[in-house]
Amino acid sequence: MSRKAMKTESVLSLDIGATSVKLCAGVLQGRQLRVDRLIETPLPPDAVREGAILDPDTVYKALRATLANAGVKQRSVLLSVGGPQTTARPVRLPRMTPETLQKSIQFEATRYLPSAAEEHLIGFHILNTNGDEQMEILLVAAPRSTADPLLELVEKAGLEPQLLELQPFASLRTLQAVYSDSLPYAYALVDLGGEHTQITVARNTTLVLTRFIPIASNTFTAALKGYFNYAEEEAEQVKHSLNLSDLIQSGQPQENPPLRLIQPIIDELIREIRRSLNYYQSQYQSQGNKGLVERLYLYGGGAHMQGIDAYFEYKLGIPTQIADPFSGDAILPVGIHPDQIESGARWATVLGNALAPAEMVAPFVEPLTDEAPTPADAAA
Repeated sequence: MSRKAMKTESVLSLDIGATSVKLCAGVLQGRQLRVDRLIETPLPPDAVREGAILDPDTVYKALRATLANAGVKQRSVLLSVGGPQTTARPVRLPRMTPETLQKSIQFEATRYLPSAAEEHLIGFHILNTNGDEQMEILLVAAPRSTADPLLELVEKAGLEPQLLELQPFASLRTLQAVYSDSLPYAYALVDLGGEHTQITVARNTTLVLTRFIPIASNTFTAALKGYFNYAEEEAEQVKHSLNLSDLIQSGQPQENPPLRLIQPIIDELIREIRRSLNYYQSQYQSQGNKGLVERLYLYGGGAHMQGIDAYFEYKLGIPTQIADPFSGDAILPVGIHPDQIESGARWATVLGNALAPAEMVAPFVEPLTDEAPTPADAAA
């Protein structure tokens, strides 16, 4: 469909994470998202853990407060779900028609899920049907124990869910919309969240690996609180005052005890990211340098630690940048505060949810057609 034929559409999206409820309200004008509202309501610890809603009443109150602050009348909403129990992995199956796959996906998925297939919401996307006897699909699944309470809560708030997807797909969509002309063949997204870090590798426009690492922004805060007896707010202030690029210049921050405390935790996180990238690369050895991860994009609240992009690049040897959803023409910040524009990386997921209807019309990035066959399994 041509850009002229694409309609104007009001959109509302939500991202309910471990630390807050985020909302985006705006208008899709063809391929462009005009953002009118970005609202965030904090959540107390353990209200949401590993993607699961543990305190529905508290989350419901936060959701209602978020909607009231947004002042929108839109009822249909676009959602994402996360957590280590979600699954997104390429798998090879016997070649079959999409109609047959739709009927048999529950059975086929049983081999790849940690619990019974009927306990999950399951979807798929056909990646490759070039083989004579096999096809490659991207298997996507979310536990009903995580997804159903989210859907019930949203419906209780008077909203009508139109889409439920895994969080890394939304963030990937944001990157592809904003950086469509400059994305390398293979790249990684690193979501530095409050509860965990999620690394996602995309290859030729498609997610091929996603892994959760239990080291995140709250880990740094907890370390500062425990060692220096800071209050929560004080620990957060100290954390955001640190500049990780100082570690590059001096190697050892002798005059900065909080930074010295944080350094081994950051280094352990980077080691886990390197392990994930090495695992991905081992699955594509036959591709040579073509499938090499050429760039890292950092997003999430933790991406706003000073100097974190420079330090990741220094330690990993891979060009690294903080994702900036508002850096191009794809997402226009019309009605939002300058501070929200400056902290754009923390909004990457909820903005990606809002972009979903545009991608359904046509992808933001077209896959290359000279793709060589990929391995059977490239997900950790």
